[in-house]
Amino acid sequence: MTQPMCRCCGQPLPPKNREGVYLPAMKACIYDFVRDHPGVTLAGIRAHCFPDGTNVNTIRVHIAQINDMMAGTDVQIRADRHGQYPGEYRVVNTTTRPIRKGASSARSIHANRRELKR
Repeated sequence: MTQPMCRCCGQPLPPKNREGVYLPAMKACIYDFVRDHPGVTLAGIRAHCFPDGTNVNTIRVHIAQINDMMAGTDVQIRADRHGQYPGEYRVVNTTTRPIRKGASSARSIHANRRELKR
């Protein structure tokens, strides 16, 4: 089997991809670390992927770019912003992610309205 080549520049692509998407080295490091260590904070990502240090906003931008690149897949890197452990990042499957207890959805709101009318 031949090594895949970039459609734009013709350079060989790395043999390993993430969910069918080729990520540059830094983004691959972030994705792999978050996938292997669910619940990691920005400080943990910075310590592992940026040993010389970097701004946490840079890491947030990298995560947003990874999510943009993974838009055609069912996985995203998400941070728990309002839960028990705010600021912890994990790779989640967006198609099977359960709705948090107490979270309202359009379906539950309409069901509640129907119940009130009875």
